Amino acid sequence: MMMLEKIEEDKKKSKREKILKKLKTKGERRNMLKKMIKHIFIYTTLCILFIGCDNDIFGPTNECTTCSLELEAPDLPIDENGIYHLDFNDGELQTFTKLRAYVGYEMEYLGWTTDITFEGCTWDYCEDIPIVNGASYTDEDGYGYQMVGVYEGNIGDIATIWVGYYDEYGNQWIDSVKIFINE
Repeated sequence: MMMLEKIEEDKKKSKREKILKKLKTKGERRNMLKKMIKHIFIYTTLCILFIGCDNDIFGPTNECTTCSLELEAPDLPIDENGIYHLDFNDGELQTFTKLRAYVGYEMEYLGWTTDITFEGCTWDYCEDIPIVNGASYTDEDGYGYQMVGVYEGNIGDIATIWVGYYDEYGNQWIDSVKIFINE
């Protein structure tokens, strides 16, 4: 009988070893799965922290967060009503001043327009010419410049000058200044 008991005991031992081996393998797989989930969670969290939402993870916002537009006439005095004053230089054919528009980044196309013109004539052909040119680009510091040139016939006028551009989402940005042309 001893032999039979020995065989039964070996079977139980073998069965126990198989079960323990199975449990060990199952535990290793469970630990491996836990580690994978932990690494995925850490990676995802780091991506959100370091990449952030500026890359449109949730889709485009159609709103430029870095766009701005500020127009000024830095060389002219401004009154309490926000109107700049340009003194016409007596004895000169034309008087000039500089306008400056801040956008904040380089190579942005700016469109300019005004409600004041002068009559420009070349070879017996005359037409109304705006006192400001129609276009400029911003420099590396984000500033766009334009010159205003008025004639004696513009004395007493209040010129409104607009500048504008379209941002990367197609939104229009516009600003304006008023300049009174003094004698």
